[in-house]
Amino acid sequence: MKISNALKALILNTLVFVLTGCTHGERFNKVIPHLQRSLHSGFEFQHGAYKPVSDSDKNDDTIKSEILKRFQEFSKVKVIELSDFDKTLRPIGVGMQTIFEQTLLKLIEERTVTRVMVLFHTKAPATPLVTPENTAPPEAMSKPMQCDSARAKTISDRTVTVRNLAKSDPEKVTLYIAYPESGMQIRKTDQQAIYQKEVANEQNKCLKDLPLSHQSMPDNLVGASYIMTGTDADKDSQPLYFGLRAVQAIDGNEERRMTWTFWLGELNDAEIQPHYQEVKSYLQSGVATDLKLP
Repeated sequence: MKISNALKALILNTLVFVLTGCTHGERFNKVIPHLQRSLHSGFEFQHGAYKPVSDSDKNDDTIKSEILKRFQEFSKVKVIELSDFDKTLRPIGVGMQTIFEQTLLKLIEERTVTRVMVLFHTKAPATPLVTPENTAPPEAMSKPMQCDSARAKTISDRTVTVRNLAKSDPEKVTLYIAYPESGMQIRKTDQQAIYQKEVANEQNKCLKDLPLSHQSMPDNLVGASYIMTGTDADKDSQPLYFGLRAVQAIDGNEERRMTWTFWLGELNDAEIQPHYQEVKSYLQSGVATDLKLP
């Protein structure tokens, strides 16, 4: 007999209640750190105002619904995977990252987050900072993306959120842009100029250019890491980690399915550690100085 998803959910919640004396939602609130609860509620609030394309585009509701559905999975698991072609996957995956960055900025402003280290580890300098603010020029993306408004908007949106992170309080935020030294040559001359201007901008107090001595970056390390400490943290607390493994816009491929992976949990979680340690080792071995990564 085939069991419906609704019946499965009912059975799960019943088991949780019997074994723990509380519903799944109540159990989530009891066992998940305060910062992660704030992140979830903040994400849902920012999601309400998010526009993947425009008010008139019929795809908006579908994309928004999928973004929220996927992020809400983090109330049950610490790792999620999204597998599809770039056209479908990118608006959801980067949409989630954009809303997360908007939420993080708000939590910093509200002092719910007291310290955050942001690491962009990509094959070329991060797309949002080689692109003029609020734009999505053709050279920033693969050719198939250039006629796709939903994917183009993922670029223009993050030119804003990443610059806002760069302008945050340096006592609270550090933003590393890490890439193999040869990766600068992937960017066109005008893109390099935009990036260097951002690095030199005195307003970007948190921004740190981090060219690495490595000749290349493995595909499985391309993405971003956000390491957050909350107001309620003590000496025994673990930072909260949000990470993603993805594909830069310039490398978006229409011909094959791809898988993006997202992590959310305390830094010492068994499901978080293998990926984070691989990222940490790669970054630290590419520079002569101690990055002071946790």
